[in-house]
Amino acid sequence: MKIRIGFISNSSSCSFCIWGAYISGFEGRLSELLTLIKNTGLEYHETPWDSIAVGRSFSSIKDEETGAQFKQGIVDKLKELGLADTCNVCEAAWYDG
Repeated sequence: MKIRIGFISNSSSCSFCIWGAYISGFEGRLSELLTLIKNTGLEYHETPWDSIAVGRSFSSIKDEETGAQFKQGIVDKLKELGLADTCNVCEAAWYDG
């Protein structure tokens, strides 16, 4: 019998935790939407339930940035894109295997 100790590199799990919003209803324009999002400095995570989470991870808070500035900056960018008016913690984890 062989016992594996350590990290398993072929895992099919995914997780994220960001401040942002879940976006859905973008059928047929996902590529355009992702290009817009990338140009704002926001990150996105595709989910298995036909939506994407758009925002910033908490680890991306800059040293000179307050928590309020971090959150408001994301809200402002999402409003500019016409994607959302409010934000919350978006987190998910799933195993696809």
